[in-house]
Amino acid sequence: MSKQLFIGIDVGSSGVRVEVYDEEGNLIAVGRSSISKQDINEWIEALRKAMPHVVKECINCEKHVSIDSTSGTFIAIDKRGEVLYGPVMYYEKKADVFEEVKNMPEIQELAKRGITTDATSPYLKILYMKRTLKDIYINVHKFVPAATWLLHKLCYSRGEEWSNVRTDYTNALKFGLDITTMPPSWFKPLFEALEIDLDKLPGLAPSGEFICRAKSELAEEIGLKNASVYQGLTDGNAAALAGGALDRGDVNIYTGSTTVPKAAVDKIITHPALYYHIHPLYGYLAGSATGFTGAYISWFAEKILGLTIEEALRYAEVVEAGTEYLFFPYGDRGPFYDSLLMPALANIAMYDQPREIVIGRIFRSLVLGVTLLENIYLKLFENVFGVKIAEVNLTGGGSKSKFWNRLRASVYEKRVVIHGDLVGVGTIIPVLYRSGLYTRITEIKQRFLKPVDFIEPDKELANVYKPFKERFESRWMKLRELYRG
Repeated sequence: MSKQLFIGIDVGSSGVRVEVYDEEGNLIAVGRSSISKQDINEWIEALRKAMPHVVKECINCEKHVSIDSTSGTFIAIDKRGEVLYGPVMYYEKKADVFEEVKNMPEIQELAKRGITTDATSPYLKILYMKRTLKDIYINVHKFVPAATWLLHKLCYSRGEEWSNVRTDYTNALKFGLDITTMPPSWFKPLFEALEIDLDKLPGLAPSGEFICRAKSELAEEIGLKNASVYQGLTDGNAAALAGGALDRGDVNIYTGSTTVPKAAVDKIITHPALYYHIHPLYGYLAGSATGFTGAYISWFAEKILGLTIEEALRYAEVVEAGTEYLFFPYGDRGPFYDSLLMPALANIAMYDQPREIVIGRIFRSLVLGVTLLENIYLKLFENVFGVKIAEVNLTGGGSKSKFWNRLRASVYEKRVVIHGDLVGVGTIIPVLYRSGLYTRITEIKQRFLKPVDFIEPDKELANVYKPFKERFESRWMKLRELYRG
């Protein structure tokens, strides 16, 4: 029997990472390449550079590949997969269009089905394209998520017509997927009301479903010719799976440019701060995508303080707990979905202390504010779904700091499990499960998920931060009045 390789490709906002595993869950190789700008040629070049040599060198291996990408990013393509427009990134906003349509009954009905509309929703950007770029819109064959386009680039040779383009349920969600039907389907009333041509959207499939045997020039170039190609998923869902959100009640928080809390649940309970994905294995993933948390912290450290994040965190670590100012992150996405609600640092007082302490206090305040936001969602999950969360799984670049993770455990008052930043394993988990190679979720966890650290809460710190937790959300809500004014 030939050796099997499982290749998970993570296409993020700052780079491409490729992880290669064998069928026993051993990590064989990791490749990385950065992205300097959001461009399809940049993506492909980064993919070429990031693909580990073992993939091309293992000639007799049976290869399985899937891709995750940023949720809500899309490309407009013609019948041969050539790009007509885009990529349109997940963070781009059409605030005017949102204000125009947000009260439509179809938008409200979609919200009842677990999908919240905001200024970044892809169908609002497609509507904007139809109105302002009519010539391009008319010639669009399909609007496809980034992962879907890259996967099909492996399937079709240059010049060949893309005859059967489908996307996975997780990538389809923000484009107007109704996940209350079985199988999930496009929410037709929305597209009829917005006068968007539904036939310009791809077909639908579950994550991990077989798409093709790779045959394109790109596939041959990067060592994936004849590899089995499978439907992918969003980076948030891949991170959730990589971080252990596989069984009911499992919770993962992805800590990157944005904060993405997710919980594995078995039913949809409507709440304005939550949306739902079809869980790539079973049931649903309840969660939210917050505003630019990690991105804001990076910006503040580098542009205002002139420090790396690591340096700024060292300053923050020596500051006395409980002396922080109040930091409120963006509220343009979860939990408020208010496009006017920008971040704010409040309750600032002057102290006659060394500059290093002042810098540390400010930066520690930012870190605490993001942690308090994360805690809001943990309490929300417990209250809405009637579960008791014993531990919180963390993934992403923001989980690298031991100081921050101790702070998190104490604010949450829960054990924290660190899974590092290997997202690609989450991309291949649906492949492992749907192909039948593994039939038990517990076995996948044991073989493929390998936590790197466990942190228990500090009772003394937990007591210090209880008053912050009690005041945080109500004061953040009051901030909306300032920005609206």
